[in-house]
Amino acid sequence: MKADKMPYHIRPMENRDIAPITELEKQLFNDPWPQRSFENELKNRKISFSFVLENENRIIAYLISWCYAGELHIGNIAVDNAFRRKGLAQRLLRHIFQVCDNYKEAFLEVRESNRAAIALYLKLGFEVLAVRRAYYSDGENALIMKKTNSK
Repeated sequence: MKADKMPYHIRPMENRDIAPITELEKQLFNDPWPQRSFENELKNRKISFSFVLENENRIIAYLISWCYAGELHIGNIAVDNAFRRKGLAQRLLRHIFQVCDNYKEAFLEVRESNRAAIALYLKLGFEVLAVRRAYYSDGENALIMKKTNSK
């Protein structure tokens, strides 16, 4: 089912979401964020903007970001494998662009091998700014990407 036909709901992350998000994080990533990282995000609501995307009350995607000093930083974005290629990451990103609409520049890091994510970010106006050598625990490089707000 296409994302535009699928019933979904984007809402702010809450404490009750931490356990399912932590489990999803472990399924999706070789180097997952620990539970305490998500807990810390919820304690810092002045700059931390974290959202979940639900389908039938099940969290299928989430986004962690920070918005401060005219910058938006995408810290983590993930989509359950069963729901990939449905435009959900794009919907979450567009949502944070609206929530934090006063940003001048947005930044993120992405694995050099993650071609699907890189293609999405390029489509949304990001460009490759630099390469962080051996950024990830397995030694893979990260691309630093930047988007300028066109407002």
